[in-house]
Amino acid sequence: MNIGEIIKLNIEDINERGVGIGKTGGAVVFVPGTVKGDTASVRITACEKNYYTGECVEILVSSEYRTEPVCKVHGCGGCSLGHVSYELENEIKRNTVRNAFRRAGLDYSLVEDVVFCENRVRYRNKLTVHYSEKQRAFGLYAEGTNDVIPFFGCVICSGVMNKVVKFCNENVDLVEYAMPTSLCVRTSATGEVSVSLYCEKKCDVQKFVFGLANFVPEISGVNIIVNRKGGGYISDKIMGIDMRFSSEAFRQVNGEAFEKLLDIVHQFAEESDFSCGADLYCGSGIIGLSLAKRFPDVKFYGIEINADAVKDAKFNAAENGLENIEFFCGDSASFKKKIGGNAKPQLIVVDPPRAGLSKEMRQGLTELSPERIIYVSCNPQTLARDLASLKSSGYEIKRAVPVNMFPLTSHCECVVSLER
Repeated sequence: MNIGEIIKLNIEDINERGVGIGKTGGAVVFVPGTVKGDTASVRITACEKNYYTGECVEILVSSEYRTEPVCKVHGCGGCSLGHVSYELENEIKRNTVRNAFRRAGLDYSLVEDVVFCENRVRYRNKLTVHYSEKQRAFGLYAEGTNDVIPFFGCVICSGVMNKVVKFCNENVDLVEYAMPTSLCVRTSATGEVSVSLYCEKKCDVQKFVFGLANFVPEISGVNIIVNRKGGGYISDKIMGIDMRFSSEAFRQVNGEAFEKLLDIVHQFAEESDFSCGADLYCGSGIIGLSLAKRFPDVKFYGIEINADAVKDAKFNAAENGLENIEFFCGDSASFKKKIGGNAKPQLIVVDPPRAGLSKEMRQGLTELSPERIIYVSCNPQTLARDLASLKSSGYEIKRAVPVNMFPLTSHCECVVSLER
């Protein structure tokens, strides 16, 4: 095949990025925007060593899994699965985890069906947009770049979030002299709406604050953060627990799906007897706090490297009267050193960032040798790597449940139970 050549192609599969895959003459062709089951007219745009890339010229036969994209804006790369049915999306995400297991030499038949929520849109509780001096507007980054693209609203964010950005873009003159860099809007299950404007210069922006509050009366607070200093809080209610999060602290963006994930963590914890548990990479404490509430006779510990998040975790424990959990600031790999030799957790929950567990953390888990490990992951590739390491250290994978925390996107969460 030659560059520019147009071919008829049957799309046989689709990857986690929403790119259709077809074969012709033994050659693999990747075609963005196509769906498994499509027959398409495809123009070849690139030739690599082992595959071709093409662009869809026309859909000749539409797949039963094809759906009209709910978002008409292209460029941010967020909703890469917006053109496929929810059924196929969940199948893709299960296969993503299964393929990661298979490549790591693990039993991929252990990967169960995806747990998901009915609501595929308007689920995010956080929206961050970036300021472009050239465009004099806030917008999302184009996929793989720091170039800001126009913002016309986001279908996975609530209407009030989109309304905040609309006001800001229509009233840039009220904030541009403060040299803004980004804007973050957060919402909560309790109905709070918090806005944080990040700037490089300290200025009087009261007109902006008053104008925004009048335009969006749901707002509970506006934080002006200069050079990443300062900030406020937002409250939430998760699994019946009153939570406070600092403006810079991590919080799961899909509250409904996160509660489903926590239910799975609780189910896994109930499968063994334990008198001591630990929540590593605990953030503001919600996993550990929910376990402490569920198991009031068990002693729990939480460790997190972010000092602000640890303050929130301690505050949240006190606010909810949970006296059977303590929080410490430090690297999760230093659990034994931080807590002391007397604490021997039989249950450990880890919820690391996308990079997964460090070598030191994997070694530390092996030394602690808990009877059960519950691994919460946002990256199937590093999850599979770490599971293979733990398996070689004497742990058996009992269950693996993918959770679709981020509908329409390529991302997938997974909860795995391991037993010594």
